[in-house]
Amino acid sequence: MKTLTLSLRLGATADIPIRVESDELTFAPITAMTKSAPVHIASTGHGIPDGWRAAVLNAGGMTELNGTWNAIRDSDFRRLAVIDVNTIAFPGVTSAGFRTYTTGGELAYYAPKDLSGYTAARMDIKRAVGGTVLASLNTTDGTIEIDAPNSAVWLHVTPTTLATLTAGDYVFDIEMLDSTDVLALCSADSVLHLLPEVTTSA
Repeated sequence: MKTLTLSLRLGATADIPIRVESDELTFAPITAMTKSAPVHIASTGHGIPDGWRAAVLNAGGMTELNGTWNAIRDSDFRRLAVIDVNTIAFPGVTSAGFRTYTTGGELAYYAPKDLSGYTAARMDIKRAVGGTVLASLNTTDGTIEIDAPNSAVWLHVTPTTLATLTAGDYVFDIEMLDSTDVLALCSADSVLHLLPEVTTSA
């Protein structure tokens, strides 16, 4: 189970997507990689959602991006942007100085989890694991939204959402509920960095 880290500012508005991966590792063949900023990777009909994470494996020539094919680490995965149905990019990754791509390779990614059966979600914020719940976000009040078509859970934070908290570090967990089960989206020691409010005056 993953440990998430979020940063929010008191008094600010934020809409944060948390994309929910399944345990099914999936592969999309690579057909080209550009020497550009950011790097563009062609993979015909890749089917990977925008904002998802993927790792490059076994690419010939441009080996600088390759993860370890038989022991993929979490650090091998990068957040991607979908350019079109056949192309993705890794924002912030420049390959201009890399070797030239030759052939082969795969984009490895965890398939999106089917969220269509889940009807509610909640996020509890505490000072420490097992401590008192100091604030909650949930689907009942609209501060959490289940976006099943995009396999995502959105956190909708307004200036009043966390008004009872002070700046500092907290822990949180997020759970989703269906008719029979509770799905934990992250470990209970996931970290929320709550930054001080920035006040400006005319």
